[in-house]
Amino acid sequence: MSGENYRSATKSHDPGWNDPPPIPTSHKPRAGGAKADKKQEENAAPATEDSLPEREEMIGQIRTVFDGYVQQLEESRRANVQKRIDLLYDQWAKGTLPEQLEALIYRLSAALLDEDDVRANVLHRTIVCDHAGKCAQWAPVLRQLIFVLQLRNEQTKPVVADQIVQPL
Repeated sequence: MSGENYRSATKSHDPGWNDPPPIPTSHKPRAGGAKADKKQEENAAPATEDSLPEREEMIGQIRTVFDGYVQQLEESRRANVQKRIDLLYDQWAKGTLPEQLEALIYRLSAALLDEDDVRANVLHRTIVCDHAGKCAQWAPVLRQLIFVLQLRNEQTKPVVADQIVQPL
């Protein structure tokens, strides 16, 4: 290989269209910082920690709501979903879940109870992203409960005659 056709990484040259952007060498905090994190947390969890009920009341509501939604699933899915939700109940009973995760689960049950599928989706995403290690076995089935709610909400939506069915 001739040296004139080979470009060393140490030689300066004009970057091509597919060259990766340069990596910044300074360690500055990312834009937004703590304010952006706090804003995201407020959006995902509008209620404050002070407004949460006792831990036993929380699990009571969670069990009632989640078990009610499990009964609305297709018969073929119920056993598997219930088995995984029981793993959540076991972790709750043993006290192995962080308080923040317990609060998010409670708020998810409240969103399901209020039939707010948008808020339920946001809370589910927060649970899965922020606490993946603790909820990997049971968090995916919570999505099934949200699907039940979304299906119910779609069926009860009034059909508007002026809706555009096919865009241009």
